[in-house]
Amino acid sequence: MYNMLIVDDEKYAAEGILHCHDWSALGIESVRTAGSAGEARAVLLERRVDILVCDIEMPDEDGLSLVRWAKEYSPHTEAVFLTCHSEFAYAKEAFQLKSFDYLLKPVDSDELAGVVKQMLDAIRSREEQSRHAEQFRQYQTLWSKQQPVLAERFWRDLLSRRILSFGDFLERALQDAQIALPPGAKVLPILISIEEWQRPLHERDQEIMAYAVKKAAEELLLDGRPGHVVTDKNDVPFVMCYASEAEQARLGSEHWAAAGSRFIEACASYFYGQVSCYVGICSDVNEVPECCDRLREMERHNLTSSGAVHLYSGTAVPDSAASAYAGIDISEWSSYMIGGHRDRILGRIQQICAGLEKSTVGGEKQLEMAYQDLLQVIYHFLGVKGLSVHEVPSAALWLSTPVRSLAQYKHWAVNLVSAVMDAVLEESEQNGFARQALSFVKANVEEDISREDVAAHVGLNPAYLSRLFKKETGKNLIDYLIECKMNRAKQLMDATGMTVSMIAQQVGYANFSHFTKTFRKYYGVNPQEYRSGRG
Repeated sequence: MYNMLIVDDEKYAAEGILHCHDWSALGIESVRTAGSAGEARAVLLERRVDILVCDIEMPDEDGLSLVRWAKEYSPHTEAVFLTCHSEFAYAKEAFQLKSFDYLLKPVDSDELAGVVKQMLDAIRSREEQSRHAEQFRQYQTLWSKQQPVLAERFWRDLLSRRILSFGDFLERALQDAQIALPPGAKVLPILISIEEWQRPLHERDQEIMAYAVKKAAEELLLDGRPGHVVTDKNDVPFVMCYASEAEQARLGSEHWAAAGSRFIEACASYFYGQVSCYVGICSDVNEVPECCDRLREMERHNLTSSGAVHLYSGTAVPDSAASAYAGIDISEWSSYMIGGHRDRILGRIQQICAGLEKSTVGGEKQLEMAYQDLLQVIYHFLGVKGLSVHEVPSAALWLSTPVRSLAQYKHWAVNLVSAVMDAVLEESEQNGFARQALSFVKANVEEDISREDVAAHVGLNPAYLSRLFKKETGKNLIDYLIECKMNRAKQLMDATGMTVSMIAQQVGYANFSHFTKTFRKYYGVNPQEYRSGRG
């Protein structure tokens, strides 16, 4: 419903307009009158006025001046002027003020009602446009918030082999994720390894700092280029930089080494985080999962170089491997899969593809043989593990996919093997390494050991082991190590007469003050208070 204000210094003229028509029938809820511009201003400031019917000639101030004021203080108000004179100067200024119309007195009631109806239609149209604009802004805001979520989901699914990575399957998935890659674009993946925090942080604070590291990667590594910073299923950050092959070649390894170094320095300065960057190679979208697997392997086996940029150069297939397809040794391949030797079996796949590519006869038949042989390896491996295809996420998706070209076979084979090995071996691998870490900490609780010592014992990169340990136990490795030491210190206080300083040294604390603060954090009292309270 709308409101109307009639302004005329002639009381009877205003009353005549007030009663000349059933304004409520047009959707006007309230009609008020004012005898001067000053009185009209008070009404306009007091309440919303949609329709202003205003006389031009008034003794204190003319209607033109009032409408000029209303344009500033009540811009939504539509105005129609009334006047006794058909002077061109009045009409000209009225239209300059963008008034809706200009009517001569005495006003015909039907004519005025028609103009008011047009004004209301214009107001409704403007309101509808405003609603549409507001809806568009809301949808635009939702889209801008949702698009990174869709991109994150796409990359997480692709890296987990839950998307078929060739043909129309991949194109549709990219469209669904609203990822518009430039024509001929390649993807350069960069793994961000958050190795340790240089200051003690609560778990929530670590999450906030990890988010800050991702935003810094977006700013310093993407540096305005198309791309996304995403995390895989284990919450490992990856920078996905999109650019043409020529652009990627122009940037080169020196660029990424320098950009990575600036990023590492910024993380240390602002977020108290020690990080490393593992820079991949320029890859087609469907080759990114394999490249990311290689980067994870680099991180996993890096035991010595932390806080650094590591460049992956790719693995070439030896020329001697390029020969016609001679079949798969199923027992050998199965043993590789059972032993978790992903690199070996992926190397064999590369050798097969290189041989088939150089083969000049029977290519289609050889490709079918390679397809069927790998299926036998997969089913044999699953049989040994006592699993069916349907118990392995993504395996059924890849097993049901037809392969019609050598390029498709390579992607199919690599992704199928990786999906199966990830699903079957990941849990046992995590459990195995976590158990080794737990046993080592318990056996060496009275030694001055660190997270790096535990990682060296199990043969893994410290950051990689910390993620496995957290996923399996729900605890941070460093927190667990401290907890074990505090529990042991408490046991020694309960069961021996050793001094507190001796106990601190016994559990590997050379700094007595640090030991006292840590003990208080766990038990709410310092060691001396605990012992005296027990006594």
